[in-house]
Amino acid sequence: MSKHPLDHDHGPSKGRLEKFTAAEKAGMPSAATRELQKRERTKGDAKLKAYTKIEKVGVSG
Repeated sequence: MSKHPLDHDHGPSKGRLEKFTAAEKAGMPSAATRELQKRERTKGDAKLKAYTKIEKVGVSG
């Protein structure tokens, strides 16, 4: 039984991989990531309070 066509060696694809990684790295970090990094981080248990508030509203409302 022969191999599936995708399992055969089709030669080097290094050029395609290098172009792909270069294109991906060119867009890093994205604008959305930079905006998130600029935001002030929540301190203390603010996240916990926010999550419990959401949970209480969801249960009773």
